[in-house]
Amino acid sequence: MSEKKDNPRAEIDAIDNELLRLLNERAAIALRVGTVKRRNDTSLCDPQREREVLARLSKLNSGPLDEQNITNIFQRIIDESLQIQQREYQTSSENVSEAKAETNNFYEDGRVAFLGESGTFSEEAVIKLLGESCKTVSRPTFETLFAAIDEGEADYILAPLENTLVGAVRRSQDLLLKSSLGIVAEIILPIAHCLIGVQGASLDTIEIVESHPVALGQCERFFALHPHIRRVAANDTASSVRRVVESGDKSRAAIAGKRAAAIYGGAILQEHVEDQRENYTRFVLLAPKPNESSRGNKISLIIKLAHRPGALHDALRPFVRRGIDLLKIESRPIKERPWQYNFYLDLQAPASESELRGALDEIKEQAEEFRYLGRYSVLEIANEK
Repeated sequence: MSEKKDNPRAEIDAIDNELLRLLNERAAIALRVGTVKRRNDTSLCDPQREREVLARLSKLNSGPLDEQNITNIFQRIIDESLQIQQREYQTSSENVSEAKAETNNFYEDGRVAFLGESGTFSEEAVIKLLGESCKTVSRPTFETLFAAIDEGEADYILAPLENTLVGAVRRSQDLLLKSSLGIVAEIILPIAHCLIGVQGASLDTIEIVESHPVALGQCERFFALHPHIRRVAANDTASSVRRVVESGDKSRAAIAGKRAAAIYGGAILQEHVEDQRENYTRFVLLAPKPNESSRGNKISLIIKLAHRPGALHDALRPFVRRGIDLLKIESRPIKERPWQYNFYLDLQAPASESELRGALDEIKEQAEEFRYLGRYSVLEIANEK
């Protein structure tokens, strides 16, 4: 005994060996528990049971480890057990079908509001998503677009949320956060901008170019190469083309898509004036109620968290522990509450419905406010090379 006491490293090695054996024994039992949970379609993660285990061990603890030490150690053991259960039993989220956006029959009779005049990328996105026979309603501004359903002018709204070159479409995103609308489908549309003028104009004659601010922001390199050209912000791309053509002024041009040039009789002076060919805009189809279907492959949420250290970490942990892929997280300031934020989350829908339900229930407990925007399919249009 005295020989062992004189060699603390040997003592620690012996204890580590026993701990290793016991941890693997515990993991084997956890796998058996996972079998039962999967058979009953129960979430592998059980936060209530974990709290009970940690509370019991903390009560039994006699030191010198304190309560926080015990909680940290055993929480990690529980997390690792959950990981091996997921590897063994959980179907990969990659098996969730990448179905086309659902264009159910109720869309066919609905009116869809879009931003701008005929010929905008928003209108093109509506047609690509729902078909040529879809009834469209033009709205001049983001504010009138998001008011279209309440005013009885439309049944759905198609709104741009994000562009790969300039990031979030802030005004659209803020209005979505303030509204009670839900997401029922998404389309990702390739954006190819053209410089469009009147017949007889050329790049050398152009002095002013107008378009929507987001479109102008996607063409910074063009304006850097032509510093003498003045840019003018407008409500949308298509109306800019219409005004330029109506003016007959060879010194004016607009930035928009080919479709707008065809509709209003504009001349395409230069194609692909966007900064990069891999330029996409994400549009969402919004309805008074979110899509409650379990068929979609993407889920969007809005949460408001308490202003305290670790709040965001704690809110994301339910997804991490269940192996749910977080596609996007973005904060937006709450204007009437300085230094407080809403968080917009996009998730890859997991294969296990029980894991999804468990994660959402856990998030609801932690968030001061929780809003489910919907589960929906994504239609991605290929870029024409």
